[in-house]
Amino acid sequence: MARDLLEGDPGSAEFLRQAEARLAMPLGRLIVDGPEAELQATENAQPAILFHSLALLRQLTANGIEPGALAGHSMGEFAGLVAGAALDPLDALAAVRARGAAMSAAAPPASGMIAVLGLPDGTVEQVCAASGARVVVANYNAPGQVVISGSEAGLNAVSPQLQAAGAKRLVRLPVSGAFHSPLMAGAARVFAAAWEKIPLRPLRRPQVFNADAQVHQDPVEVRRLMVGQLTGPVRWTQSIQRLQQLGVDTFIEVGPRRTLTGLVKKIVPGAVVHNIEDVPSMTAYLKAAHAR
Repeated sequence: MARDLLEGDPGSAEFLRQAEARLAMPLGRLIVDGPEAELQATENAQPAILFHSLALLRQLTANGIEPGALAGHSMGEFAGLVAGAALDPLDALAAVRARGAAMSAAAPPASGMIAVLGLPDGTVEQVCAASGARVVVANYNAPGQVVISGSEAGLNAVSPQLQAAGAKRLVRLPVSGAFHSPLMAGAARVFAAAWEKIPLRPLRRPQVFNADAQVHQDPVEVRRLMVGQLTGPVRWTQSIQRLQQLGVDTFIEVGPRRTLTGLVKKIVPGAVVHNIEDVPSMTAYLKAAHAR
């Protein structure tokens, strides 16, 4: 992750030095050498992924590429706040470091998340509603792709019901807890205390937020939404549909992997979608953009 950026871009290497000093963690070693289990730990993965995204964003901005509107998936909303000039990059990393640590510490045992493939959102909602709040919808990722979150007992109870309702697949996610569910209330309280101390400005660009798939620019509202995000669902399908309503027809995913690119294609068939995850994809995009 991000090895080519760190080796080929002095600006990214300097950003890493500043990030490691701010976070007091060996971010570069984790990103380049792992070990994988340590990198994937929630408290490490979140700042590592955000650093990668922000290093790419920095290069895009330096090459004159500016977003017209923004959305981020879960933790990616912090990158959106940087792109919207509401949050400084190092402050964003500090916020995400605090968020990841709070989520890791508060993750209850015997809980987790399952991706449900092939069912309408409403069907999944009905099954979860009948679970007595033991399981909730955590991510509306795309039509026919919803993630549920809850206790182990709850997940075990609803899985046969989802299969009976026609789910094509149930995929257990490799996460350490029931994220985006009420079981994260303790993490939300801890994160809120740290988040309140980090400077946040009004957004200069419209950003659609996961909590309600609406545009918000006021810092007070944004702080509340970012805390509520820990216990509430990621409304990604609705957020992308809202961007489309705002006139967005070209989507650029900035960050490691191509997960969101695939989701956007399912949500808005026919949309122009680009993915920038490393130096080659960045170079290809900039070449095409400057040729237009």
